Amino acid sequence: MLGTFAIPVLVIAIVGHRTGHMTTDHAVPLAIAAFAVAALAVLAGLIAAARIWSDGRLGARHAVTGILYGLVALTPAGWLAVQALSHPRLVDVSTDAVDPPLYRAAAFERVGRFNTPTPPPPEERARIRALTPEIGPRRYSVGSDLLFAVTRRSIEAAGWTILDEAPPSGDGDRGRIEAVARSLVFGLSDDVVIRILPEPSGARIDLRSSPRWGGHDFGRGAARIRAFLDELDTAVAASYGS
Repeated sequence: MLGTFAIPVLVIAIVGHRTGHMTTDHAVPLAIAAFAVAALAVLAGLIAAARIWSDGRLGARHAVTGILYGLVALTPAGWLAVQALSHPRLVDVSTDAVDPPLYRAAAFERVGRFNTPTPPPPEERARIRALTPEIGPRRYSVGSDLLFAVTRRSIEAAGWTILDEAPPSGDGDRGRIEAVARSLVFGLSDDVVIRILPEPSGARIDLRSSPRWGGHDFGRGAARIRAFLDELDTAVAASYGS
């Protein structure tokens, strides 16, 4: 009974959050409750299996079924545990550790309910930089206006929701885009801000990724920035040949 109860509770939390019918403040505690019930199902099933093995009682099928249902419901929690152990504890990753892009639209979304949108203090930025040395600015030999155009197309292709944008008025002007990316399963919102700066030989792009909720991004921020810049390399080369 515990095992069969845990799965629908977890599904309700995930579907309710992804569809916007349940806030993060309600969906996350509900998911944690489902994980706790699933863990109890596995524990109860193991205890029952041990007693059945020792004195030959009936109920082996129910015990095994309960364990399996509990393990299925615990799968997302197990995956998160692996990610937490294999990635450093970060909540704000940027390609520019000295002068990260600032949030504007996201700052209003976060007020009073989510993680602060302000950059971390210098010592924390230095720690993040040391943990993610492969994350850095990317430079292209195209104008800032052309880089902005292909960047915006890449954001749309990635499925991010654009909150705010300020396109360059021409080559030699700066641009910025704010967007929201969502995690794969639970649909947690991560804010992303992109800054495009003109340079003498082309343009430079910086990204910053920060989860709105929680004290660990489970590696999403660094992975998102790496993947986006790799895709942008391909898109720029396909569009402008450089």
